[in-house]
Amino acid sequence: MWHCTTTRMSLLGGLLLVVGSCSGDSPTAPPPVCTISIAPASASLSVDGGSGSVTVTTAAGCAWSVTGGGGWLTLTSPGSGSGPATITYTVAVNTDPQARSGSLLIGGQSHTVTQPGRPASACTYEISQARADVPKDAGTGTVSVRAPANCSWTATSTASWLLVTGGTPGSGDGTVSYAFTRNPDVGERSGMIQVADRTLAVTQDGDVGQCQYSVAPVDLSACMPGGTLTAMVTTQASCPWTATSDTPWLTLQSAASGSGSGPVTFGFSDNYDAPRQGTIQVRWPTPSAGQNVRFAQAGCLYAVSRNTFDIAADGGTGTFNVLQQSDPNTCGGATQDRCVWSAIADVPWITVSGSMPRAGDNPVSFTVAANPGSAPRAGRIVVRDKVVSISQAGR
Repeated sequence: MWHCTTTRMSLLGGLLLVVGSCSGDSPTAPPPVCTISIAPASASLSVDGGSGSVTVTTAAGCAWSVTGGGGWLTLTSPGSGSGPATITYTVAVNTDPQARSGSLLIGGQSHTVTQPGRPASACTYEISQARADVPKDAGTGTVSVRAPANCSWTATSTASWLLVTGGTPGSGDGTVSYAFTRNPDVGERSGMIQVADRTLAVTQDGDVGQCQYSVAPVDLSACMPGGTLTAMVTTQASCPWTATSDTPWLTLQSAASGSGSGPVTFGFSDNYDAPRQGTIQVRWPTPSAGQNVRFAQAGCLYAVSRNTFDIAADGGTGTFNVLQQSDPNTCGGATQDRCVWSAIADVPWITVSGSMPRAGDNPVSFTVAANPGSAPRAGRIVVRDKVVSISQAGR
C-alpha cells in the first residue's frame, strides 16, 4: 500500500505552498495479454493415415486447450497446457473411397486435417473357398467374402441351376447365399459364382442311380501260357465304375476305373502247375453293385515213373520218366506236349543231367556222387508237384 501526507506552508506574499510525500508498497501489476498462434494451420495425410503435429506459440503462463478430433482423428498429446507446446495426433487408414476432413481447435485457432479416399483399384477381395462339391439333390450353401470396409461387390451365377439367393450387393465383409436345383442327369455338372474378381466353382454330382450297366463276357478262359484278355463295360456316358483283381497273378492292364463304356483288360502269367481261377471285380454305385468277370486258366497234371531210389555209398546213376497232361487236355495240342517242367535236385551231391526246362513226356537222368561219410544221407529231385526221393548209404 502507498501512504501519502501533505504539508501546508505560508510564504511571503500570501502564497500557500503545499508539499506532499508518499511512502509504502507499489500496487499489483496487471496480467499480460495472451495471444496464441499455431503452425501449420492445416495438414494433409495419405489414405494410409499416420501421425501429425501442431506447434503452439504463446507466452509463458498463457493457458490453452484442444477440442475437436475423435473417431479417425485422435489426439495423442495432452488436451490442455500453458505456454509454448507441440500438439500431436494420429490419423487412421481411410477405407472409404470418399475423402474426409476434420479439425482440432487449439486456443481458439483451427488446425484442419484432410485425408483422401481410397481409390477403387485399392480394393482387394477374398472368398472363403474356391471350390464347392455338392450332392445331386437340391440344396443350399454359403461363401464368406472379405474386403476392406466400403469396398463394394456383387455376386452373380453363370448357371441357371445355380442361384445367388442373398448377400448381394455387398460392401466390406459379407456372406453370399446360394441354392442349387436337383441334377436330373447321370453326369455331374459345373457352374460358377463370381464375387467381385473371385470365383467359386460349384460341381454337382450326377444321378448315377439312373445308370444302367452290363459287362461281357463274364466268363473267360485261357491255356497255360500267359497273355491278356479284355471284357467290355457298357453304360451311359459319365456313369462311373471301378475294376479290381482278387489274385496277384491276374493284373489289370487298363485303368482301374472308368466313366461310360470302356474296356477292362487284364494280364495273366504262365501257369504250368494245377489249373487256377481268378476274378476281376467290376463295381458301380447302383443297387446291382457290379459284376464279376470269372477267369479260368488251364494247368498241368504230372506223374513220375518211379518215386524212390536207393544208391550205394560209392555213388551211381538213375533214370525216371516224367509224364504230363494239360488240364483241360484241349490245351495240350495234338501231341499233348505243352506242359513245361524242370527237374531240380535239392542237394549238391545229386546232379540232374541235361538242360532244363523241358516240355511234354521226357526221361530224367541223374548222377549221385560218392558218400564220403559213414552216415547215410537223403536228397530229392522235384518235378513241379512230384518228388523223387533218393537215399544213399554211408561207408
